[in-house]
Amino acid sequence: MREEYLRAAAEAYANITPIQSDCYHYLNTAFDIVIQDRLSVSYTAKLSSTKIRNKYIDKVVRTALVECQYPINESTGYAWNDIERAAFAGIAKQTWSDNKLSDHVDFILNDMSQIASAVRAKIQLQLAGYSEAS
Repeated sequence: MREEYLRAAAEAYANITPIQSDCYHYLNTAFDIVIQDRLSVSYTAKLSSTKIRNKYIDKVVRTALVECQYPINESTGYAWNDIERAAFAGIAKQTWSDNKLSDHVDFILNDMSQIASAVRAKIQLQLAGYSEAS
């Protein structure tokens, strides 16, 4: 129990933004649906400023948020291939390929992973400070 309080305090003192917190918690604590909804809104906004067609944005974001719940294939670095992503999104694989939608899924997965890693490092730095003071 003490460790949970220390981790919460460390997160508060690390000045983590809401999106950083959401990425960290989503990838590390059972893929909470509430956090998934907030991430969906955030990444939908990010993709709105790219060349992706609006009709694909929600499907791409949802695909990425579900894909990160599956184990990664170590040879590719991702859980799903283009065909599996297209099937999950309900988009024809040719359309998926023509619109390079996997590039956007990769962006989301990589962005979330990098953010979560940075947050983990900030929290660990705070926890190390707490343990030294104890």
